[in-house]
Amino acid sequence: MGLQDVVSVLETYRGREKVMRTVQYGLLLTTPIASHTSKAALQTLSSQIGTARLILRLFDDLPMLHHALQVYYNSKGKDQVVRCLDVMTTMADQLFFPMEHMAWVRDIKVLKGNSSSFWHASLLLWGFSLVLSILRSLRVVFLLKKRKGITSTEEEKKDEQIQSELLTVIMQSADLLNALNWLPRRPWTKPFPVWQIGLLGMISSSIGFSKLLVHLRSSKK
Repeated sequence: MGLQDVVSVLETYRGREKVMRTVQYGLLLTTPIASHTSKAALQTLSSQIGTARLILRLFDDLPMLHHALQVYYNSKGKDQVVRCLDVMTTMADQLFFPMEHMAWVRDIKVLKGNSSSFWHASLLLWGFSLVLSILRSLRVVFLLKKRKGITSTEEEKKDEQIQSELLTVIMQSADLLNALNWLPRRPWTKPFPVWQIGLLGMISSSIGFSKLLVHLRSSKK
């Protein structure tokens, strides 16, 4: 990745968010090799970056609503299962933001009350959105593999799309494991160690970052 790619990423909000997310989880991943004092500092820095990302998401409601409307109108004519999953995913994402906002403002005592129920709701919505996204990608892969009688160029594009959807499955699955781990009643007994949370986050962030680079490069052509 050259200097121009770095600048292109950092010039956009989504690009900066991807960089911050990658650094946030990368810091957690390095904790096993850090001293006790450094480990605490790394976790604190990671937490601060996470809070910065949360504050930036306060401005995501309207863009998300715009995206949801685009998904609804652009999904007409698509496979009905894919369309249904698209709409349900955007609905879950749209509901996620106010839940997270309410949890945060209660954490910082702007509003009175316990924030735990709102954090729980936001986690459930995030997890639900991830499951829907995984199912959508698997459905798209299934439909693509059924396509036959296409040219070699179309076959190449189909393979690239299948690869992209499978990477999405891996990316969302890594995030889903972290989301389940943070639930009050997780499906397993012991919570993940910090480094494992960092590893799963790095897997997801790296795939998301690479997808963003591909998108930025293709948009310049």
